[in-house]
Amino acid sequence: MHPDEVNKRFPRGKKVCGIVCQHRHFGLFVEIPGTDILGLVDTTGYKSTDSYPEIGSEIEVTILQFRDSENPLKRHFRLGVNSAIFSTDI
Repeated sequence: MHPDEVNKRFPRGKKVCGIVCQHRHFGLFVEIPGTDILGLVDTTGYKSTDSYPEIGSEIEVTILQFRDSENPLKRHFRLGVNSAIFSTDI
């Protein structure tokens, strides 16, 4: 998908549902249906990955930014979420 098409289809502030696919100490990776681009929710400040939503869970995310790269592994969305999805407080 061309970057202009990505930005048009997924503008900043748009809310979409995605599937949690990976946990890392720095964040959650989320699959965005209809695209092959992963999203990253920065979880810096949360105490433990134990508080993350389960892998396979559907969560609502907000598009914050699209970061394009010639390297497909570095091409991603920065995502925001409501902190209520975490089972413990920051």
